[in-house]
Amino acid sequence: MGDVNDSGRVEARGPERWGGRSYFPELDGLRFVAFMLVYLFHGGIEPAILSPFVGRTVAASLREKGWVGIELFFILSGYLITTLLLREEREFGRIDLKAFWIRRILRIWPLYYLIVAIGFLLIPWIEGELGTPGYRNLVANHLAPFLTFLGNWSMSLIGVVPYDALSVLWSVCVEEQFYLFVPLLVAWIGPRYRIGVVVLLIMATVLARYLFSQAYPIEIKIRFNTFLCLDTLLSGVLLALVLGTSPGSDRGARWARWLQLPLLLGTIWLFSGPQLGVETTARRTWDFVLLWIWGVSLVAIVVNSRGWLRACLSYSRLAWLGKISYGLYMYHEFALWGRRSLYHRLPWFPNKDILLTIATFAATVGLAALSYYAYERRFLVLKRAWTRVPSRPI
Repeated sequence: MGDVNDSGRVEARGPERWGGRSYFPELDGLRFVAFMLVYLFHGGIEPAILSPFVGRTVAASLREKGWVGIELFFILSGYLITTLLLREEREFGRIDLKAFWIRRILRIWPLYYLIVAIGFLLIPWIEGELGTPGYRNLVANHLAPFLTFLGNWSMSLIGVVPYDALSVLWSVCVEEQFYLFVPLLVAWIGPRYRIGVVVLLIMATVLARYLFSQAYPIEIKIRFNTFLCLDTLLSGVLLALVLGTSPGSDRGARWARWLQLPLLLGTIWLFSGPQLGVETTARRTWDFVLLWIWGVSLVAIVVNSRGWLRACLSYSRLAWLGKISYGLYMYHEFALWGRRSLYHRLPWFPNKDILLTIATFAATVGLAALSYYAYERRFLVLKRAWTRVPSRPI
């Protein structure tokens, strides 16, 4: 057990006391890669600008399939959260559910509700849409769901919101709902049964997606439905249960070497094949399974390998960008909205598209960094009182 302080709370012992790593800088680097895929999907860098560097086909594919970055975010969330919960259980003998949920509140809620306020108030005010019938419909249909982290359901059942800066919150809603569930799974189910239960839940999700897509073959109703994307989140949980609390062993490194070729083939398939998750019931069902198999393999290789991939993703500047990736994701649509608003108001000048693209990305990073250091960290420091297994430094 850990040491108890004067207030009676259990102090978390550092990772050096019990072995293994609790912070994976390479996964922060992978977070940034996931964000960049989403950024490309939302038009942060147009294929015409990117194609001279990677080719027209690859540029178009990155734009078309960049949404798989969300799948990577889901897998990373499932893996990291479960790994920390398992280490807490190993160190303290039990999982403090209250402490877990308070940590999630302090990490997610402050920025989330700031974006909700900007999306429902500031942007409509700037656009001159306050009080219009469309705005009243937005508030009536979506405000309450977004305030209660159910915005993905209102978008699935009613329709998408008119502002992209709000629509990106759907994935945060899904993750918050997932955070209510995953610690209960780890805390209430015995270690010998966890893998079996997770596998059954994954199979149930795939079956539900198959049946639902037969009855409602509409992509938006599938994509925003929490129950139908649980297999992706649970795949990260499954990976954590399989790897245990201390990845990076010699055996893991050997497995990582064996997985490199299948991962390369999977990546080629991913970005060279047709659009994913569309057209047929089978595609809407199984393409997501293939995606999370690819994503889980990638995460497994990254945390177990000892070669160039882990070294590149652990590069300090890349890891820092991953550290503020929550802000990058939450603010990037504001920057893109600003670029669209300015584009036709500015006169022509040489390399206008390229310079505005660079300025938009710089604005995204600047907003995320300012938010992290001036706003989010004020809440993150409060997490220390509820931290049992320390991970990323604030």
